[in-house]
Amino acid sequence: MGLLKPAKINRKTHYRYYSTEQFERLNVITYLRALGLSIESIRKFFEARDTSLLEKMLRDQKSQIHRQIMMLQRIEQRIDDRITQVNDAIQSNLNVIELVNLPSIPVIFLSENYHAKEDIELPITTLRQKFGVDKSIFLGKIALMLSKSELEKSRFENYSGLLLILEPGDDKVATGELIAGQYLRLRFNGTHETSAIQYQKMMDYCQKHRYQVIGDAVETALIDYGITNDLSKYVTEIRIPVKEI
Repeated sequence: MGLLKPAKINRKTHYRYYSTEQFERLNVITYLRALGLSIESIRKFFEARDTSLLEKMLRDQKSQIHRQIMMLQRIEQRIDDRITQVNDAIQSNLNVIELVNLPSIPVIFLSENYHAKEDIELPITTLRQKFGVDKSIFLGKIALMLSKSELEKSRFENYSGLLLILEPGDDKVATGELIAGQYLRLRFNGTHETSAIQYQKMMDYCQKHRYQVIGDAVETALIDYGITNDLSKYVTEIRIPVKEI
């Protein structure tokens, strides 16, 4: 790049010789590279040899470093969230219907009919393209919605929509939210294709224990083929908003 030219070159041996002044220049290059400045920026600095240019370069680099720190903090938060979610799923008490109170959760909602035996990648792609969402944030955050009317008619395979559950660090604006409140929750070993029988169990539980369904069910694959090939480790969650009669 011509940043550090030798003081002289021995024509016979082709050895390159550097002066003390050039080693000082090398120290500056090494220092600026350690601060993350590009070779091109350093070249421009040496062409100008101006302190005001150096100050501007350093301020610009500081701003860039700050943006990188913020990005890494968001990535760290996502990693922590995913570790928590995976551990929570692994330690789940399976096949037990629980009454839980859940906070509101921001989501991006796609109203599109989907059947349990269809390829889910198509509606996921539709959601991503419609709302301009980066596909890298989808893992473990997609949920299916089964309408209240379908639940009451015992039709458990025709979903009414797709949700992308948003987390801290996601830069997309939510189009809705899962309301806070009381839910019946069931986690089971299986997939969307085997969830119908689980819905029936939950509806029978509602009738037996005098709970009224007050909203749409949300079904989420907590551990699936995106994480493991071992079907015995798959965990799917169903939550249904309810109130006591």
